[in-house]
Amino acid sequence: MSRGKRLLILILCVIGFSSRGLAATTLVIATDEYPPYISERMEESFLTEILQEVAKEMGVTFVFKFMPWKRCELAIERMEAWGAIPYVPTPERESKFYFSDKLYHRQSFFFAYRHGGRKDEIRYSRLTDLKGYRIGGVRGYYYLEAFREAGLDVDFVITEEQNFRKLLAGRVDLIPSDEVLGWYLVKKVFPSEEVGNVYILPKPYNVSGDFLITSKQYPDTKDLLAKFNTSLKKIKGNGGYQRILDKHRVALTY
Repeated sequence: MSRGKRLLILILCVIGFSSRGLAATTLVIATDEYPPYISERMEESFLTEILQEVAKEMGVTFVFKFMPWKRCELAIERMEAWGAIPYVPTPERESKFYFSDKLYHRQSFFFAYRHGGRKDEIRYSRLTDLKGYRIGGVRGYYYLEAFREAGLDVDFVITEEQNFRKLLAGRVDLIPSDEVLGWYLVKKVFPSEEVGNVYILPKPYNVSGDFLITSKQYPDTKDLLAKFNTSLKKIKGNGGYQRILDKHRVALTY
């Protein structure tokens, strides 16, 4: 074998070993805009920093890929990504994915707007009580099946911000949203003099947590998820998690 051929084989082997090493230590995380939890704007993305600290403890690198929520789940199913964040458990999702330990605790409410400062407020005890109201929903969100079963009139959009702009314009009556995210978007979308006319219905729609989900078919995913959970627990215990919350001025329980 000529010296040139031996050199070429050596180069190909090095490239092959490097690629395998990169695949083992670099994990893709699928997500979408969800400030102040996660965003391509780092100043509005505390979860990015949380997961970077988790990755250090795990000895891996997370690469975040932003895409619409429905595509995030497809990316997991097709193993184009190892994980996706943040997700609320549903029976359908639990049948398809593994869930991490809880990233943080959350409450979701229906947001409403008193147009013209009117004082009447919407109340409900069951979802079916909301029939007759126009509800804004986001495609790919966990509540879709429940709303369908309740027979609600739901108009779907791609992002939460689009929903709140529709609420301001009077095109929907109610929006289900995470409490922290919802008030963040109210302050972003509504004129300052109108923020006080936005309110949440007293009864939470959902009390749960948000989690990372992973494919059940991804190579070594159980071991990776166990390391993820151990690392997440460690940064919650050593103060690293709270320091990041304080930096971003986010008040959460976890």
